[in-house]
Amino acid sequence: MQRYTLTEYADASSATRDVYDDFMRTTGATSVPVWLKSLGHSAALTRAYWERAKGTLFFGTVPLPLKEMIVFAVSGLHGARYCSACHAQNVLSLDKTLTFEDLQRFLQGSADFQLPASYRSVVRFADKVARNPNGLTDADFEELMDEGFSREEIYEVIAVIDMASMFNIYTSALRLDLDPEYRAIL
Repeated sequence: MQRYTLTEYADASSATRDVYDDFMRTTGATSVPVWLKSLGHSAALTRAYWERAKGTLFFGTVPLPLKEMIVFAVSGLHGARYCSACHAQNVLSLDKTLTFEDLQRFLQGSADFQLPASYRSVVRFADKVARNPNGLTDADFEELMDEGFSREEIYEVIAVIDMASMFNIYTSALRLDLDPEYRAIL
């Protein structure tokens, strides 16, 4: 059963087209992704989801490649096929030293996957937050502070984890098909 419908640009209301245009302008994309078109029937939802993603990913002081890696890691943990594929593509476009196979090994827990030490700490933190936010200890925060992250940056990391979880639920519940340029990781 198809659980969603897509609202193409030509069929969208002017308010939804405004969001589509902002998405393409902000990201440099030349087309609207499936996740956004699946919300296109409601200009309010389209705007709400896009503003959440835009504000979380494109503003703040945590580098975008690290934010994308957080979303990729959380999505892999949740088994969110659409989000893991989307953010794998984004990670690879931002870090040319990584390969698709590197990201596959990472999700499989391979020890030979190399991340900068600070990224590794943040990904461990993201895993703990996504699994059990009530189980965090002061030591978890102190580890990130020892890596040079400020409290505000840690809050930003938590916001990225939360946003990833929200999108994981949305895209997985609807079983969104992958955009043509995405390769399935899961």
